[in-house]
Amino acid sequence: MNSNKGERFMRICLICFLVFMARADENPVWIRTGGPLGGLGYDVRMRPDNPDLMYVTDAYAGVFISENGGRTWFPSNQGITTRGGDSGDAIPVFCLTIDPHQPDIIWAGTQFQRGIFKSVDAGQSWTEMDEGIQDTEGITFRGFTVDPFNSEVVYAAAELSSWNWNPEPLPGREFDLTMGVVYKTTDGGDKWTEIWRGNNLARYIWIHPENPELIYISTGIFDREAADSDDDKDNPGGEGIVRSKDGGKTWENINTGMENLYVGSLFMHPDNPEILLAGTGNNAYGSGQGIYLTENGGDSWEKVLENDNINAVEFCGSEPDIAYAGSASAIYRSEDRGRHWEKMTEAEIGWGAPGVRAGFPIDFQVDPRNANRIFANNYGGGNFLSEDGGKSWIVASQGYTGAQARDVAVHPEDPVRVYCAARSGLFVSANSGQIWEGLNRFPADMLEWNVVAVDPRDARHIVAGTNWNATLVESRQEGAEWRSRGPLLPPGCGFRSVVFAPSDPEIIYAGTSGFYSAGVFDPVMDAAGMAVSRNGGEDWEWINDTYTAKANVYHMAVDPSDPLVVFAATGNKGLLKTQDGGTSWDPVTAGLPAMLHFTMVAVDPHNGQRIFAAPYQSGLYRSVDGGTAWKMMTSGLIPEMKISDLIFDPLRPDVIYLSDLHSGVYRSDNGGDSWTPVIAGLRTRAVNALSISADGMHVYAATEGEGIFRLDYADLPVRVRRGAEPPGTFHIVSLYPNPFNSSITLVYTLNAPAHVRIDAVSLRGERIEYVQDRMQPAGEHRIRWDASRFCSGTYVIRLRVNEKILLKKCLLVR
Repeated sequence: MNSNKGERFMRICLICFLVFMARADENPVWIRTGGPLGGLGYDVRMRPDNPDLMYVTDAYAGVFISENGGRTWFPSNQGITTRGGDSGDAIPVFCLTIDPHQPDIIWAGTQFQRGIFKSVDAGQSWTEMDEGIQDTEGITFRGFTVDPFNSEVVYAAAELSSWNWNPEPLPGREFDLTMGVVYKTTDGGDKWTEIWRGNNLARYIWIHPENPELIYISTGIFDREAADSDDDKDNPGGEGIVRSKDGGKTWENINTGMENLYVGSLFMHPDNPEILLAGTGNNAYGSGQGIYLTENGGDSWEKVLENDNINAVEFCGSEPDIAYAGSASAIYRSEDRGRHWEKMTEAEIGWGAPGVRAGFPIDFQVDPRNANRIFANNYGGGNFLSEDGGKSWIVASQGYTGAQARDVAVHPEDPVRVYCAARSGLFVSANSGQIWEGLNRFPADMLEWNVVAVDPRDARHIVAGTNWNATLVESRQEGAEWRSRGPLLPPGCGFRSVVFAPSDPEIIYAGTSGFYSAGVFDPVMDAAGMAVSRNGGEDWEWINDTYTAKANVYHMAVDPSDPLVVFAATGNKGLLKTQDGGTSWDPVTAGLPAMLHFTMVAVDPHNGQRIFAAPYQSGLYRSVDGGTAWKMMTSGLIPEMKISDLIFDPLRPDVIYLSDLHSGVYRSDNGGDSWTPVIAGLRTRAVNALSISADGMHVYAATEGEGIFRLDYADLPVRVRRGAEPPGTFHIVSLYPNPFNSSITLVYTLNAPAHVRIDAVSLRGERIEYVQDRMQPAGEHRIRWDASRFCSGTYVIRLRVNEKILLKKCLLVR
C-alpha cells in the first residue's frame, strides 16, 4: 500500500471512529419489534357491525386492536392503570367483551388484582369502573356478558386465587386452588354487586336471549384446580355448570351426564338457546374430559367427543349448524350442531402455523361473513387464522405480542438475523425483528424454550434448550432442521444455560434448573448441574462433583482463551468455577456476599481476568484477577436488582450492558465503574437477556411479556451477504475469531477445483490487500489474513471462486 493510500485509509478509520463515538454518546430509544408471537393470550373479538375491527388481549401486554381484519395490530391501553410483572410494567388484561347493542362500549378485566375498565370510544381510551368489587388482590376477571336487552346490565365472571381466600398461596396437585365469583352491575359499571361465589373460577356467562332471568355460568379451566379438590383422595372437586332462573338470586348445579366438571368453555346456539356446547378438561384431573352437548337447556348433558382437554367451543353465527372446538392437540369441526365432530388438523400432536407450535386455544371468533374463517387466541401466545374451516392456520399476530422472551442471540456476523427462545417457541427474524418466523419443527416442536446459543464460528450451528422435555436440540442449518441432543434430565429439570467456548466452539457447556410448573423456575429446587459436549454438540457428558451434582444453574460463562475455565452462577450452590473443564468445581466466595443464590456471571471476551457476578438482589461485583478478589460496583445501580444478563461491546472493551428484571437495561462506558439507565422506549423493564451485534451498534433485549426490543446506535441494521450463496460451488464454514485483534482465518470448502481469489477490502470497496490468488482442489481450505499493520475498523473479506463472489464482514479491534 503506498503512503497516500495509507494516509487516506487512516483518515477514513479516524472519521469512522469519531462518528462511532459520537453516536455512542447519543440517547437512543428502544424500538418495540412487536414480536415474536407469544404471551398469555385470552380473548379475541370482532366488532359486530364491522368484523374487520378486531380486539385481542394479553395478560402481559394488554389490549391490541386491528383495523384490517387481523393482518396487523397495535396496542391500545390508554387509561388502563393496573400493572403487574417483575418490573411493574406488565398490563395484565385478561378478558374483553364488546357490547352487542353499542359496539363502541367495550369491557376489559385484569389478572390477579381488581381492575374493570370500560371504553366508550371503541377501545381508544379506558376508564376504571370497579366500585363495589370487594376482592382487591388475587382476583382475575375471566369474562363479561352484557344483558340481551339492556347495556346497563353487565355480568363479570372471575377467579379468586388461593391467596385471596387463604392466608397464603395454596397449591393443589399441580396448580393453584381457586374459587370463583360473579359480580353484576345494573348501572353501566358505576356499582357492582356480588351474586355468586363457588369452589371454582367462573369463566363464561350466558343469558337466555328471550328470558334474561335465565343465566348460565361455566366454571373451571385446564390450568387451575377447584378449591374443594383433594389430591390425596383423587377428588377433582369443582362446580361444573351453574344455572339461575331468577336473575342470579338463587343457583343450581346442572351437571347430569357430566363426567368432568372443569368447564373451560361454554357456548349457546345462536338460534336455539336450549342447545349449549361445553368444552371440559383439566391438566391435573383429566378423567371424563371432552365436549358435552345439551339440547334441553342444561337439564342433561351428553358427551359427544371424548379423551381430549377441550379449551374452546363456539357456534358459527352465520351458519349455526357449524361449530368449532379446540385443544392444545387438535382443532375439531361439527356440521350438525355439535353432535358429531371431525378432527381438522393433520398433525398427531399440536396445531398452528408452519414452524409454530400453537398453545391452548382459549378463545375462538368465527367471522360472521364466512363460516370457514376462524380466529383462535391462545395460552402460549399468538392469534391464529384459518380460512379453510380449521384445517390449516397462519399467524395473525403481526404487532401483537406478550411474549415471555427468555433468551436472544444475534447472528455473529449479520446484525439483522436474530434468534429468540420464548415460552411460545423458538423464532428467528431475518430483518431485525420486523417479522418473526417459527422454528418449531420436530423434534423441537414444543413450547417453553429457555435458551438459544449460536456457534461463534459457524452461525448455521444452533443449540437450544426447553423444559418441555428432557433434552437439548441442535441444528446445523440455522433452525431449518433439528436433532435431539444432550443427556436426559430427571423430572422437574430443564436446560437453562448453553454457552459455546469462544476459543474452541467444539466445546459447549450446558446448565440445568429445576421448575415446579411449565416455564416457572425455582432457584432453590434441586437440578442436575452441568454438562459438556467436546465434539460440537454430538455427544454430552455430565461434569459434576459431589457438591454440584444437584446445582441449579442460572448462567454460565467461559474464559475467552481457555475453554477449560468456566464459571457458573447457581441458585442453590453459589458462584462456581472450574479450571479443568468440569472435572472439579470450586465455590468462589472471597469478597462476595455469603449466599448461595447467584443470577448472573459474565467473563470479558477481551480480557479473561475481568469477571462480573450478581448475587440475588445484592448488587453487582467485579473481579479483575480471574475471580480471586471482588469489588462491589454501586455507582448508578440499584442494590436490590435482579441482574439477568451482562454483555460486552465487541469493539470497545469498556462499553458494557447489563439487564435487570426490575428496572431495565444499563450501560457503562468505563468498564463497569459507573452505570447509566438505557430505558427510553422500553415498554417493559423486565429484561431477561441481551445480545449485541458484531459491530456493537445494535443491542437486542428479550423481555418478560413484550417480546424483543432493539436499540440502535446507528441507522437500522444492514443485512450482510452470507455464505449460502452461490449453492453447489463453495461454502464458507467460518470466519474466526470475529472480532479479531491481529489475524483472522477464513475456512471454506470447494465442491470442485476452482480458481480462488481472496482480498481484504474496505467498506467503500477499496482493496486493502491481496490475500490469495490461485487454483485450488476440491475440499476444505484455510487462509489466514494478518491485519496487524492496519487500524481498528470494519473490513470485508472478498472471496471470488471462478466468477462467483461472496463478501464477509470482519471487525478488527486493536
